[in-house]
Amino acid sequence: MPKARPAKKKRSKPRKSSSGLKGKTLDANTLSALLNAYKIGTAAPKTIIVPNASQLASLQDVTVTGTLLKKQLVHLTAPAQRQVRLAANDGTYTLEGDGDIHFDLGVKQLQPHVPCELQNAKAWLATFRSSVGATLQVSGFFRCLFEHPGFHPSDDAHIFEVHPVRAVSINGKMQAFDVDIPDQPSIHTWTSPHNLNDQDNRIQVQYDSTKDTLTFTGMDGQDENYVAVAGTVSAVNLHMTSNNPATFTFTSPDIGRPLEAICLKGTSASKQLGALGDKTNVKMIVLRNIDFAKALKSQYVINLLAIDIQAH
Repeated sequence: MPKARPAKKKRSKPRKSSSGLKGKTLDANTLSALLNAYKIGTAAPKTIIVPNASQLASLQDVTVTGTLLKKQLVHLTAPAQRQVRLAANDGTYTLEGDGDIHFDLGVKQLQPHVPCELQNAKAWLATFRSSVGATLQVSGFFRCLFEHPGFHPSDDAHIFEVHPVRAVSINGKMQAFDVDIPDQPSIHTWTSPHNLNDQDNRIQVQYDSTKDTLTFTGMDGQDENYVAVAGTVSAVNLHMTSNNPATFTFTSPDIGRPLEAICLKGTSASKQLGALGDKTNVKMIVLRNIDFAKALKSQYVINLLAIDIQAH
């Protein structure tokens, strides 16, 4: 089971943000300030300190408006100091190894931005290259994971992103996208090349409700993104009469404990979940995500965003 520090007997409720971010269209300036406020500590045990935790925990499906910047890279030169530079070829967008476009939504070049990831984006590469400087409205899944938080010099340092992107409006022209399977080389398993249980069991989190701050300890900073895993589906709730994502519980011998999973509304994965009927054994491709609701209870727990669900 995930390690969790014991809660104090008297715990104040999480401090609520007066701005109430949930359900609002956000501007890139406001959101990027929140996302880039985290600090790291590189001495053993490594730490990641995240302020404004209750505001971030309220976000799931988000819509953000800002300017499409040239591709830029962020390097942490100190626990909270960020050095931003243009990527190769003057920040020209390219396809990543998984076939996605990682694009930057912000206000001003070489200033903090909101990282966004559009899946299977080869057909859209020319559009993004020609739209730098345009106003974008981006909708997608808000997630957190410690893949490249800034511990290593090669990190494009961030722990939050809008991924997968579900829709993009470029200068008022809207395009919707499904949640799709990435290129095969980018899909790992729960046990290879690393046993993800090892790191998940090491990481601890402590919530300070007075400061509204989460302190994570014990992470490597090299987590896995897309994962293929087989197991059993139970407790399915399709939320047919609301816009809430479908939810279910997923149990796998590779994981050893049940995890909560979701399917975003209107995606192929949501339709696949609904078509399972009485079949419970599945193979899935998922995105790992840190459960911030559990983190506010000082528990480090991973949940899953389903990308593809196949009965077997």
